[in-house]
Amino acid sequence: MRGNGLRAKLLESQLRDLLADRFGKEIAAPAPAKINLRLKVLGRRDDGYHILSMLNCSASLCDSVAVTLLPEPRVSLELVPSGLLHDPPEHNLAVRAYHAFWRAFDFEQAPIGALIRVEKVIPIGAGLGGGSSDAATVLRVLSGVFRTVLQGDFGLSDESYKSALVGAALTCGADVPYFLSGGLCRVSGVGEVVEPVPGSDLLPYEVLLAVPPTPVPTRAFYDHYRAAHPMVPPALDEELDRYIQEPERGIGGLVENDFEADVVSMVPAVGNALAVLRGALPGLSGLTGSGCAVFGLVPEGQDGTVDFLSAELERQGCRCFRARVLGPQADCEGG
Repeated sequence: MRGNGLRAKLLESQLRDLLADRFGKEIAAPAPAKINLRLKVLGRRDDGYHILSMLNCSASLCDSVAVTLLPEPRVSLELVPSGLLHDPPEHNLAVRAYHAFWRAFDFEQAPIGALIRVEKVIPIGAGLGGGSSDAATVLRVLSGVFRTVLQGDFGLSDESYKSALVGAALTCGADVPYFLSGGLCRVSGVGEVVEPVPGSDLLPYEVLLAVPPTPVPTRAFYDHYRAAHPMVPPALDEELDRYIQEPERGIGGLVENDFEADVVSMVPAVGNALAVLRGALPGLSGLTGSGCAVFGLVPEGQDGTVDFLSAELERQGCRCFRARVLGPQADCEGG
C-alpha cells in the first residue's frame, strides 16, 4: 500500500458520502472463543517469537462486539461489564484494530470515528483469545462495510486485500489473524499463516471449558518458558500433517500443548483440573494457549458426563462453561 497516502486522502470524502445514512447505526457481530486443540513449539525466531504449529477451533462461547460509525474522527470504547480492564482505551486490542485497519490502507489516521462496545463473556487471560477475537471482529466489521470501495479504489486483487487485512491483524497480536475466519484451522509461523482444515469431524462435539481460580500471568509465564527452554531446535509437526491428510483418523491422541508442563508448574490448579477431565475424556482434554483454561471434547449425547465433570471441577473452584465447536465464520456484511 506504500505510496497511496495522497490517494487515501482523496478517498476520505467518498467514504463519508458512502456512510451518510449509516452514521450512528450499530453494527454488531459475535467474537467467538478459540481453543488450541494442539500447540507445538517448533522453534524460536531471533526476535524471541516462537514458531508454532497449532490446530485451532472456534467455540460458541462469545463476546459481543458492536461498532457504531461516527463522522468525528475519534474512537471511544465501552466495556460491559465496566471495570474489567484497567488499561487506557487506546491499549485495548479492539481500539488498536480499528486504527490498524485504516493504516493498512495507508490512511495516516482514521478518516471517521467510532464507538466500539464490547460485551465481555470470554474469561480474560484464560488462553481463550477473547481480546484477539474482539480485535478481529472489529476488522471483520470494517471490512464488511468498506471492502468494496477500498478494493475498487486502490485496484487491489482479492489476495492483496486479504494480505493487507492479515497484516493489520498481525500488528494487534499473533492470535488475531486466526480469528478473521475462525473454524478448524492449522495455524503456523508466529500465527500469521492460517489454513482451514476441511471436513471437520469435530462439529458434533460439545466443549466443556473449565477456568481455574488462579490465572497464569502471561508475561511471567513467557519469561519462565524462555529461561526453562533456552534452545528450541527447528522441528516439524508430522502428526498434524497426517491428521490433515487423513482426517478420518480422528482427533483423539492429537490433543497436545507444549506449554502445559510449564503452566502446571506455575499454577498447580491447572493440573488438578486436567486430571479430572482426563479421567473421563482421555485423549480429548487439554490446555488451551498459555492461560489457565482447560477443555474437554465431549461426544454428543453424554450430558451425564458433562454434568458430572462440571460438578467435580466446580468443587475445585473452577468456572465451567458449556459450548459447541463452531465452523468458519461468515464474512460480516456490515449490517
